[in-house]
Parts: sequence; C-alpha cells; structure tokens
Amino acid sequence: MKAKCMKIIFDFDYTLFNTKKFYKALQINFKKLGINKELFSETYKKSKKKRGYYQPLKQFNLITKEKTGLSLELLEKSLKKTLSQTNQFLYSDVESFLKKINKNFSCIILSFGVSEIQKEKIKNLKIANCFEKIIIAQDIIKVKGMKQLLKKQEAAIFIDDNPRALFETKKVFPNLITVRINRGAGGYFQEPNNKKIDYFVQNLREFKKILKTYEKD
Repeated sequence: MKAKCMKIIFDFDYTLFNTKKFYKALQINFKKLGINKELFSETYKKSKKKRGYYQPLKQFNLITKEKTGLSLELLEKSLKKTLSQTNQFLYSDVESFLKKINKNFSCIILSFGVSEIQKEKIKNLKIANCFEKIIIAQDIIKVKGMKQLLKKQEAAIFIDDNPRALFETKKVFPNLITVRINRGAGGYFQEPNNKKIDYFVQNLREFKKILKTYEKD
C-alpha cells in the first residue's frame, strides 16, 4: 500500500462496472447459440437464487437441460468472449477518475460474486493496474472481506451501491466513511439510504468533490 495514503474501497458492479450492459452482451452472444431471450433470462435468474450472485456453471447446466444438443464447452466459450470485452462496460467516468485520484489514495476493489468471474472481468480492464488489491467477498454485506483490508479503528472510504453493505460494515468499522452511489440501475437502486451512510452520490464526478476533503497535502 502507498504510505500514508487513505484507502478507498470500491464495490465493482453498478459502482464502476455497468453490469446491465455486460448482461445484454452475454445475452446477445448466447443468442448466436440458439438461446432465446426468455431462456437466457430465466436461467440467469435461477443461477442467482441461492447465493445472490450470477453462477455461470449453474446457468449452463439449466440451459443444457432445455437444449440437449448444446455443449457446456460452447457456453463457456461464449462467456469467455463476453469477459474479454469487459472494458467497454465500464461507466464512462471511471477511467479518468481513477487516473486523477491514484496518486493521493490507495485504491482497492471489494466485490461480491464468483471469484474467478469477477477477477476475469477486472483483469481485462484498462484500469486494472489502478488497484493495489482485489478482494472477492462471498458475503453480500462484505464484512468478512473488509476484515481482510482494515483494522477495526482504521479510517477508510467505502463506496458501494448496496445500502445494507454500507450499514453493516460501518457497524463493525466505526471510522469507515461510507458513500452510497446510485446510478439508477442494479438490484438496490430503489432502496432508501440509511443512517450509516455518510454521503450520497450519483456518479464519480460527485464523489471526486467529496474526496477533496480527504486528499493528503
């Protein structure tokens, strides 16, 4: 970590990454294999049911039950193709924002989902080298992941679109500065803010204004 730099811990999906666009690109690539929109949507949702995040292998198995002539290998190849395109699914304000703040803050990703998929998404981004550490949490509230990054009384900034994750992490880490980002998409955009949220923003330009308070001299 950079000496004396405050840590900014970023959520990934719907904070830096437009997951809706990724979903649509995956749907288009699967359509080329004869998978219609309804089957794709139904199996995608079912794959998320138990753990709350997209599980590709579970979706593939559900699809091949319906389309018995389709191999897992073809589905995996289609997913890999979509993962290779992830740079185009970054929100437009991300790249310039990270380049501007990188000298003054230690940037970290704390994401949620299948570790291999999330890391592959991030690896293919131009901005991947802006992050000093990448943690993929298996708990949606991210407390366990945060424990790998912070001491209990340590001050840091955490930006996420999930208000519950911000609430629960701040309960454990009282000096955490919590920032709710709501880009008008994702599973949480209609959920209200809560008393553990310090700031609310709609994009990274608004977040940059907040960071001026915390930049090192």
